[in-house]
Amino acid sequence: MIDINSLKNNYFIISIFCFIFLNSCTGSDLSTKNFDYPLLRDNETLRLAGNYDKCMLLNEEYLQKAKKNGYQDGEALCYINLSNICATIGNYKKGFVFLKKAELILAKSKKSALKAKFYQEYGQLCKVTGLYKNALQFNSKALYYTQRCSQEDERKYFLSKVFANRADFLYEIKRIDSSLIYFHKALKIENTPLINSLIAKHHLYYSKQLDSAKFYIDKSLKLIKKDKPLLDAQEGMVYRIVGDYYRELKNYPESKDFYQKALDVFLKTNRVYNIPFIYQSIAEAYKGIGDKGKEREYENKYLDAKTKLSQDQNETVNLLIDKLLTEKEDDIEGFKLKLLIGVSLFILLLMTIFTLKYKNLKYKKSKLKEETDILKNQTELLSNKVNESFSDLIMLAKRNDSSFLARFQEVYPDFIEKLLDINEDLSGADLQLCAMIKLNFSSKEIATYISILHKSAQQKKYRLRKKLNVPSDQDLYTFFQGLDS
Repeated sequence: MIDINSLKNNYFIISIFCFIFLNSCTGSDLSTKNFDYPLLRDNETLRLAGNYDKCMLLNEEYLQKAKKNGYQDGEALCYINLSNICATIGNYKKGFVFLKKAELILAKSKKSALKAKFYQEYGQLCKVTGLYKNALQFNSKALYYTQRCSQEDERKYFLSKVFANRADFLYEIKRIDSSLIYFHKALKIENTPLINSLIAKHHLYYSKQLDSAKFYIDKSLKLIKKDKPLLDAQEGMVYRIVGDYYRELKNYPESKDFYQKALDVFLKTNRVYNIPFIYQSIAEAYKGIGDKGKEREYENKYLDAKTKLSQDQNETVNLLIDKLLTEKEDDIEGFKLKLLIGVSLFILLLMTIFTLKYKNLKYKKSKLKEETDILKNQTELLSNKVNESFSDLIMLAKRNDSSFLARFQEVYPDFIEKLLDINEDLSGADLQLCAMIKLNFSSKEIATYISILHKSAQQKKYRLRKKLNVPSDQDLYTFFQGLDS
């Protein structure tokens, strides 16, 4: 029998510990109302006005205050804001680093609004680097936490942007009708010039309802004129869409004037992601006017700005892919740990039952047989899942799906890690090729599925053999199968 008095004594000790722990956690005098909300308000004002130096200093000041008071949610909010500033000015690599810092803190946070804002920023970072499906996945997490926020948090944390961002991401994967639904959801929370102009853009390009487009454009311009304390990037986006509207009407001089207004705003607020595309729009307007010289001038500006932006984006894409792979590894390690704990507890339970009820041996054997059957069924289910996973991988590889490598990492968690132990400089393309060879694809099949020549596939395998130091007399397929042993 279990000693009830012992349990009571332990319960008393645990209660004292919990009381001390909770008091230590709630000792900070900082909170959402006197820290988060003022920071969000001032940060947003400075950010939209393009005062990034002051915005950085503001968040540095708040960060030190949060650290001094042990307010970890406040630290995370500062890191999220700093990430947004970095991404806004095109330094995506630093933006990613700040989000990683916030992520470590938020693992212990219970603040839904803060997590929603975190995933919103992650989605935005994926979007500007071209990873639209990943952007939607992070945005889905943001929506999940948005539904758990109070109305005050929805307003203070600017969570209407979560809906607006989702609408923007859905355009990239051609889900047009869904985009409009989320724009209107965003508009219900926050009636801004930008959201009105984005709805106008939808009617301009997708529903082809010019009257509706004009209605929302007029609302946007009216809101800008009514409430304009500071120049901000939203104003630039509105002007750009108004320029698109006049270009659609073939009123190129009016279109060019609004594009120029947008460019002025983007340059003053340092919105590097928008600048290349507004150069391109101005070039198209000059083309409509018939000014060849100006058209070439702005086309060259567009190409220069786009090249620089692409370089920054590519570096960040690699970081994001590494993060996704790391997440999969963490999930697998977590599963292994839980399995180990579960097995250990199971064994401990069996030993306890055996010690307390050793006289009832017949009952114990019957119970043990039942549990063995359960484990056998679980093993068979796991085997079936592995077979299904293998089939999924084959289909993803044949479609050259972007999620193939991440899915492969889930099924073969140790394979890529062992490859990187041999050569840590292997690229994503190298890892994809290794994965396809591991799945027994021939050179001809590899060439077909990744759309290259058969000869090119053979050359890639030869270079891969060099990078992995595989002897010329050893079969590459055999080498990869041996990595699992």
